[in-house]
Amino acid sequence: MSKDLSKKFSIKKSDIISITGSGGKTTLMESLGEELKNYGRVLITSSTKIRRPQNEHIDYIFDSFGEYKQIKEDKVLVAMGELDKNTNKFHAISQEQIELIRDDFDYIIIEADGCRNLPLKMWKSHEPVIYNISSKVICVFSAKVIGRKVEEDFIYNYEDFKKLIKRDYVDEEVFLKLIRSKPGPFGDFGGDRYVFFNQVESFEEKMDSDKVITYLRDKTEGIEFLSGSLLK
Repeated sequence: MSKDLSKKFSIKKSDIISITGSGGKTTLMESLGEELKNYGRVLITSSTKIRRPQNEHIDYIFDSFGEYKQIKEDKVLVAMGELDKNTNKFHAISQEQIELIRDDFDYIIIEADGCRNLPLKMWKSHEPVIYNISSKVICVFSAKVIGRKVEEDFIYNYEDFKKLIKRDYVDEEVFLKLIRSKPGPFGDFGGDRYVFFNQVESFEEKMDSDKVITYLRDKTEGIEFLSGSLLK
């Protein structure tokens, strides 16, 4: 996939982008951060919990909001969260805290839910945590789950998935039901919405994702669909 991600998601200065879903949220956040750093100051953070970033391209990491100091560089990538030293995870920076420093950054990217590193998920009632200052929400799905038999070992919140989705295999209808579920990947967000099928790394996965996207485009409105591979 082209690394020109900002154009694919029509990102502009002052955008606050929340990322939901599974199958590459953190990779997308950090990849976007690396790219947008070429155009200005970028903050990556979370409204829930994420592992403390280890990406070598991150210039500054603040382990609490209280540690934060304004950066003088014009092009810089900053990560911030409230570090739990026992788990090495960042807990959320609040919307109010982000609003206090938003003018220090040209772009802000927020990972807005969790999936325990599983490639497919059903949203729980408290998810996602999309701050209302967001201008875009990107939902990530993994193309590698298309066609798989529905089983507990790769689905986050499996019990609710089985109860609400009611499909034996991961097909087009599964993704449609997930997108339409409440709160689902977009919650109550009414701004720019994207669905990105990640991990498309073979001809078969490209064909599968294209078929699903064609189906979803016919059944939904106000959502842009893309596919590709962040790693390849």
